[in-house]
Amino acid sequence: MDEFSTLEVMLVDNEDLVRRGFRQALGEAPDITVVADTRVGEEALRMAELRRPQVVLVDAECEFIGKLARPLGTVVTRVAPGIIVLTSNALDSHLLGSLKAGARGFLLKSASQDELISAVRAVADGAAFLCPTTTRRLIDRFEILPPPHERSHAVALASLSGRETQVLCGIAMGRSNQEIAHELHVTLATVKSHVSRILAKLELPNRMHAALMAQRSGLVPPAAATAGQTGRGRPPVLRPPVPSRGQAGLVNARTTL
Repeated sequence: MDEFSTLEVMLVDNEDLVRRGFRQALGEAPDITVVADTRVGEEALRMAELRRPQVVLVDAECEFIGKLARPLGTVVTRVAPGIIVLTSNALDSHLLGSLKAGARGFLLKSASQDELISAVRAVADGAAFLCPTTTRRLIDRFEILPPPHERSHAVALASLSGRETQVLCGIAMGRSNQEIAHELHVTLATVKSHVSRILAKLELPNRMHAALMAQRSGLVPPAAATAGQTGRGRPPVLRPPVPSRGQAGLVNARTTL
Protein backbone atom coordinates (compact mmCIF):
# COMPACT_ATOMS: atom_id res chain seq x y z
CA MET A 1 0.00 0.00 0.00
CA ASP A 2 1.43 3.39 -0.95
CA GLU A 3 1.29 6.52 1.18
CA PHE A 4 -1.75 7.89 -0.69
CA SER A 5 -3.99 4.83 -0.35
CA THR A 6 -6.05 3.69 2.60
CA LEU A 7 -7.47 0.40 3.80
CA GLU A 8 -11.22 0.30 3.27
CA VAL A 9 -13.13 -1.39 6.09
CA MET A 10 -16.75 -2.41 6.57
CA LEU A 11 -18.47 -3.02 9.93
CA VAL A 12 -21.27 -5.57 10.36
CA ASP A 13 -22.89 -5.77 13.80
CA ASN A 14 -26.40 -5.47 15.21
CA GLU A 15 -25.29 -3.20 18.05
CA ASP A 16 -25.19 0.45 17.03
CA LEU A 17 -22.83 1.33 19.88
CA VAL A 18 -20.36 -1.35 18.81
CA ARG A 19 -20.27 -0.08 15.23
CA ARG A 20 -20.01 3.52 16.39
CA GLY A 21 -17.15 2.73 18.76
CA PHE A 22 -15.20 0.75 16.17
CA ARG A 23 -15.75 3.43 13.53
CA GLN A 24 -14.41 6.08 15.89
CA ALA A 25 -11.40 3.98 16.89
CA LEU A 26 -10.49 3.11 13.30
CA GLY A 27 -11.06 6.71 12.19
CA GLU A 28 -8.00 7.77 14.14
CA ALA A 29 -5.73 5.60 11.98
CA PRO A 30 -4.54 7.66 8.95
CA ASP A 31 -4.36 4.60 6.69
CA ILE A 32 -7.83 3.17 7.47
CA THR A 33 -11.24 4.33 6.23
CA VAL A 34 -14.59 2.85 7.28
CA VAL A 35 -16.57 2.85 4.04
CA ALA A 36 -19.73 1.24 5.37
CA ASP A 37 -21.42 -0.10 8.48
CA THR A 38 -24.63 -2.08 8.71
CA ARG A 39 -26.57 -4.57 10.78
CA VAL A 40 -26.32 -8.32 10.25
CA GLY A 41 -28.47 -9.48 7.33
CA GLU A 42 -28.82 -9.58 3.56
CA GLU A 43 -28.09 -5.85 3.46
CA ALA A 44 -24.54 -6.62 4.60
CA LEU A 45 -23.99 -8.80 1.53
CA ARG A 46 -25.34 -6.12 -0.80
CA MET A 47 -23.22 -3.46 0.90
CA ALA A 48 -20.08 -5.57 0.64
CA GLU A 49 -20.67 -6.18 -3.07
CA LEU A 50 -21.24 -2.48 -3.65
CA ARG A 51 -18.34 -1.07 -1.61
CA ARG A 52 -15.90 -4.00 -1.98
CA PRO A 53 -14.00 -3.37 1.28
CA GLN A 54 -10.59 -4.91 1.88
CA VAL A 55 -11.52 -5.94 5.42
CA VAL A 56 -14.90 -6.76 6.98
CA LEU A 57 -15.35 -6.81 10.76
CA VAL A 58 -18.41 -8.93 11.42
CA ASP A 59 -20.27 -10.14 14.49
CA ALA A 60 -19.78 -13.83 15.29
CA GLU A 61 -23.55 -14.36 15.20
CA CYS A 62 -23.73 -13.46 11.50
CA GLU A 63 -24.82 -16.45 9.42
CA PHE A 64 -23.36 -14.94 6.25
CA ILE A 65 -19.66 -15.04 7.18
CA GLY A 66 -18.94 -17.65 4.51
CA LYS A 67 -20.66 -15.53 1.85
CA LEU A 68 -18.85 -12.36 2.97
CA ALA A 69 -15.53 -14.22 2.67
CA ARG A 70 -16.14 -15.03 -0.99
CA PRO A 71 -14.53 -12.99 -3.79
CA LEU A 72 -16.46 -9.84 -4.66
CA GLY A 73 -16.95 -8.17 -8.02
CA THR A 74 -16.68 -9.33 -11.60
CA VAL A 75 -14.64 -12.28 -12.84
CA VAL A 76 -11.81 -9.93 -13.82
CA THR A 77 -11.60 -8.08 -10.52
CA ARG A 78 -12.67 -10.76 -8.05
CA VAL A 79 -11.20 -10.00 -4.64
CA ALA A 80 -12.11 -11.68 -1.36
CA PRO A 81 -12.15 -9.35 1.65
CA GLY A 82 -10.34 -10.32 4.83
CA ILE A 83 -12.89 -11.28 7.48
CA ILE A 84 -12.33 -10.46 11.16
CA VAL A 85 -14.93 -12.00 13.47
CA LEU A 86 -16.00 -9.91 16.47
CA THR A 87 -17.09 -11.59 19.67
CA SER A 88 -17.75 -10.74 23.31
CA ASN A 89 -16.42 -14.10 24.49
CA ALA A 90 -12.92 -15.47 23.89
CA LEU A 91 -14.35 -19.01 24.06
CA ASP A 92 -17.11 -18.27 21.57
CA SER A 93 -18.58 -21.46 20.10
CA HIS A 94 -18.58 -19.82 16.66
CA LEU A 95 -14.76 -19.68 16.56
CA LEU A 96 -14.01 -22.84 14.61
CA GLY A 97 -17.00 -22.48 12.31
CA SER A 98 -15.99 -18.92 11.46
CA LEU A 99 -12.44 -19.94 10.60
CA LYS A 100 -13.67 -22.81 8.47
CA ALA A 101 -16.00 -20.39 6.68
CA GLY A 102 -13.02 -18.27 5.64
CA ALA A 103 -12.42 -15.79 8.47
CA ARG A 104 -8.80 -14.70 8.90
CA GLY A 105 -9.11 -12.97 12.25
CA PHE A 106 -10.85 -13.29 15.60
CA LEU A 107 -11.09 -10.24 17.86
CA LEU A 108 -12.81 -9.45 21.14
CA LYS A 109 -15.21 -6.52 21.07
CA SER A 110 -13.38 -5.28 24.16
CA ALA A 111 -10.06 -5.14 22.27
CA SER A 112 -7.91 -2.04 22.61
CA GLN A 113 -7.69 0.48 19.80
CA ASP A 114 -4.10 -0.58 19.04
CA GLU A 115 -5.13 -4.24 18.83
CA LEU A 116 -8.06 -3.39 16.57
CA ILE A 117 -5.91 -1.37 14.18
CA SER A 118 -3.19 -4.04 14.18
CA ALA A 119 -5.77 -6.70 13.33
CA VAL A 120 -7.14 -4.73 10.38
CA ARG A 121 -3.67 -4.02 8.99
CA ALA A 122 -2.53 -7.62 9.39
CA VAL A 123 -5.57 -9.15 7.70
CA ALA A 124 -5.47 -6.56 4.90
CA ASP A 125 -1.86 -7.60 4.27
CA GLY A 126 -2.86 -11.23 3.92
CA ALA A 127 -1.86 -12.36 7.41
CA ALA A 128 -4.06 -13.90 10.09
CA PHE A 129 -4.83 -12.34 13.46
CA LEU A 130 -6.03 -13.94 16.68
CA CYS A 131 -6.49 -12.24 20.01
CA PRO A 132 -3.97 -13.90 22.36
CA THR A 133 -6.65 -15.51 24.54
CA THR A 134 -7.88 -17.67 21.65
CA THR A 135 -4.51 -18.83 20.32
CA ARG A 136 -4.04 -21.66 22.83
CA ARG A 137 -7.61 -22.85 22.36
CA LEU A 138 -7.11 -23.19 18.62
CA ILE A 139 -3.80 -25.00 19.00
CA ASP A 140 -5.50 -27.51 21.29
CA ARG A 141 -8.31 -28.18 18.83
CA PHE A 142 -7.11 -30.76 16.33
CA GLU A 143 -10.44 -30.84 14.50
CA ILE A 144 -9.58 -27.97 12.15
CA LEU A 145 -6.37 -29.64 10.98
CA PRO A 146 -6.28 -32.50 8.43
CA PRO A 147 -7.84 -35.78 9.67
CA PRO A 148 -5.47 -38.33 11.29
CA HIS A 149 -5.66 -40.68 8.30
CA GLU A 150 -3.98 -38.07 6.09
CA ARG A 151 -0.21 -37.53 5.94
CA SER A 152 1.42 -36.97 9.31
CA HIS A 153 2.71 -33.53 10.23
CA ALA A 154 6.28 -34.80 10.16
CA VAL A 155 6.01 -36.14 6.62
CA ALA A 156 4.19 -33.05 5.39
CA LEU A 157 6.65 -30.57 6.92
CA ALA A 158 9.62 -32.59 5.66
CA SER A 159 8.40 -31.95 2.11
CA LEU A 160 9.11 -28.21 2.47
CA SER A 161 12.34 -26.62 1.31
CA GLY A 162 14.44 -24.66 3.79
CA ARG A 163 13.13 -21.34 2.50
CA GLU A 164 9.53 -22.58 2.60
CA THR A 165 10.10 -23.65 6.20
CA GLN A 166 11.36 -20.17 7.02
CA VAL A 167 8.26 -18.63 5.47
CA LEU A 168 6.04 -21.06 7.39
CA CYS A 169 7.77 -20.03 10.63
CA GLY A 170 6.94 -16.42 9.80
CA ILE A 171 3.31 -17.28 9.15
CA ALA A 172 3.08 -19.17 12.44
CA MET A 173 4.54 -16.18 14.30
CA GLY A 174 1.83 -13.93 12.90
CA ARG A 175 4.03 -11.98 10.51
CA SER A 176 2.61 -10.45 7.35
CA ASN A 177 3.95 -11.28 3.90
CA GLN A 178 5.66 -7.89 3.80
CA GLU A 179 7.41 -8.53 7.13
CA ILE A 180 8.55 -11.97 6.02
CA ALA A 181 9.90 -10.52 2.76
CA HIS A 182 11.85 -7.89 4.68
CA GLU A 183 13.25 -10.46 7.13
CA LEU A 184 14.37 -12.85 4.39
CA HIS A 185 15.54 -10.13 1.97
CA VAL A 186 13.28 -11.32 -0.84
CA THR A 187 10.46 -9.70 -2.79
CA LEU A 188 6.84 -9.71 -1.70
CA ALA A 189 5.95 -11.68 -4.83
CA THR A 190 8.49 -14.36 -3.85
CA VAL A 191 6.94 -14.72 -0.41
CA LYS A 192 3.45 -15.01 -1.89
CA SER A 193 4.72 -17.72 -4.22
CA HIS A 194 6.25 -19.61 -1.28
CA VAL A 195 2.99 -19.35 0.68
CA SER A 196 1.05 -20.85 -2.23
CA ARG A 197 3.50 -23.75 -2.50
CA ILE A 198 3.41 -24.32 1.27
CA LEU A 199 -0.38 -24.58 1.31
CA ALA A 200 -0.31 -26.93 -1.68
CA LYS A 201 2.35 -29.21 -0.16
CA LEU A 202 0.67 -29.32 3.26
CA GLU A 203 -2.76 -29.73 1.64
CA LEU A 204 -4.21 -26.91 3.74
CA PRO A 205 -6.86 -24.34 2.73
CA ASN A 206 -5.24 -21.19 4.16
CA ARG A 207 -2.37 -19.74 6.19
CA MET A 208 -4.32 -19.97 9.46
CA HIS A 209 -4.33 -23.75 9.22
CA ALA A 210 -0.65 -23.72 8.24
CA ALA A 211 0.20 -21.65 11.32
CA LEU A 212 -1.67 -24.04 13.59
CA MET A 213 0.05 -27.07 12.07
CA ALA A 214 3.45 -25.42 12.61
CA GLN A 215 2.60 -24.66 16.22
CA ARG A 216 1.14 -28.09 17.03
CA SER A 217 4.14 -29.84 15.51
CA GLY A 218 6.59 -27.79 17.57
CA LEU A 219 8.06 -26.00 14.57
CA VAL A 220 7.23 -22.69 16.29
CA PRO A 221 6.49 -22.55 20.05
CA PRO A 222 3.07 -21.04 20.93
CA ALA A 223 4.85 -18.36 23.00
CA ALA A 224 6.70 -17.12 19.92
CA ALA A 225 3.47 -17.04 17.91
CA THR A 226 1.72 -15.00 20.60
CA ALA A 227 4.66 -12.59 20.84
CA GLY A 228 4.58 -12.10 17.09
CA GLN A 229 0.87 -11.25 17.11
CA THR A 230 0.83 -8.95 20.11
CA GLY A 231 4.09 -7.14 19.40
CA ARG A 232 5.43 -7.92 22.89
CA GLY A 233 9.09 -8.69 22.31
CA ARG A 234 10.89 -9.66 19.15
CA PRO A 235 9.95 -13.08 17.75
CA PRO A 236 12.82 -15.40 16.78
CA VAL A 237 14.64 -14.89 13.49
CA LEU A 238 13.14 -16.93 10.67
CA ARG A 239 15.46 -19.92 10.51
CA PRO A 240 14.43 -23.56 10.04
CA PRO A 241 14.80 -25.20 13.48
CA VAL A 242 17.08 -28.17 14.02
CA PRO A 243 14.99 -31.28 14.78
CA SER A 244 15.41 -32.73 18.26
CA ARG A 245 16.23 -36.40 18.80
CA GLY A 246 12.54 -37.20 19.03
CA GLN A 247 11.66 -35.12 15.99
CA ALA A 248 14.06 -36.55 13.44
CA GLY A 249 12.72 -35.81 10.00
CA LEU A 250 10.20 -33.29 11.32
CA VAL A 251 11.44 -30.55 9.04
CA ASN A 252 13.68 -30.18 6.06
CA ALA A 253 16.54 -28.08 7.49
CA ARG A 254 18.04 -26.94 4.19
CA THR A 255 18.64 -23.21 4.24
CA THR A 256 19.30 -22.54 0.58
CA LEU A 257 16.65 -21.37 -1.89
